[in-house]
Amino acid sequence: MRILTLLSIIAILLVSGNTQASAASAKDVRLTLESGRYDLAVEQGSALGTADGLVLAAEALNAKLLLGKAERKTKTAKKAMKLAKAALALEPKNAEAQLQYALAYGFYGRHVSTFTAWRKNLPKKILAEIDKAIALAPEDGRALALKGAWHLNLLYRANGFDVEKRYGANAGTGKTYFQNARTSEPNDVIILASFLMLEYVLAPDTLSGKTKLALENTLLQLKPRNAIERQVQAQMQDVYTGFSTGNALKQAEIFVNQ
Repeated sequence: MRILTLLSIIAILLVSGNTQASAASAKDVRLTLESGRYDLAVEQGSALGTADGLVLAAEALNAKLLLGKAERKTKTAKKAMKLAKAALALEPKNAEAQLQYALAYGFYGRHVSTFTAWRKNLPKKILAEIDKAIALAPEDGRALALKGAWHLNLLYRANGFDVEKRYGANAGTGKTYFQNARTSEPNDVIILASFLMLEYVLAPDTLSGKTKLALENTLLQLKPRNAIERQVQAQMQDVYTGFSTGNALKQAEIFVNQ
């Protein structure tokens, strides 16, 4: 009898131990992700095996990349791409899957070597995936911001290349996409932070005052909707504090290079 009781207890513990890794629904995974438990969200979303679950798993990995929490950045980006691609195989018109795929591809392009990026023509390939995301969801501010980021990020990483002539990257076009994204999603912390930091690192001498005011009066006044936005806002607080300590540009560059 005691043996049976002990076995029953072990069975209960095993079941309860696996509960977190096997979410009951995509809603559960979303709650896990928005609470900041990114690794668990990857496990839960992957375990679901549905398009929604796979997309959420990819989104959790992209969140880690955005926040600088991924130890092996190119590997993490490739895993996110694989998950989003699997979701697209199940649902080819899934706009969220395409968005997460394009975002992960962008992170991959950011973290491979410059030589690899140019040799594999990654800027054009990434742009093509961003355009697919916009085609599936033309009003999605995140997709519009992604295209704005493509322009400004490429200019920031030009490394002597004429990226406007070679790829069509243009500061004015990038800012316009970001402005349209802001119109669509005025309270999105990530969109505004990405815009402000990319603008600032491209012209730190002329935009320091404008950036400081935008952080103080707008971004740091927004109410974060989840753990990801809270953590991005905390990084923006570091940039804002840096204007008093002389560390603002370094903090901004840390953010855009995550």
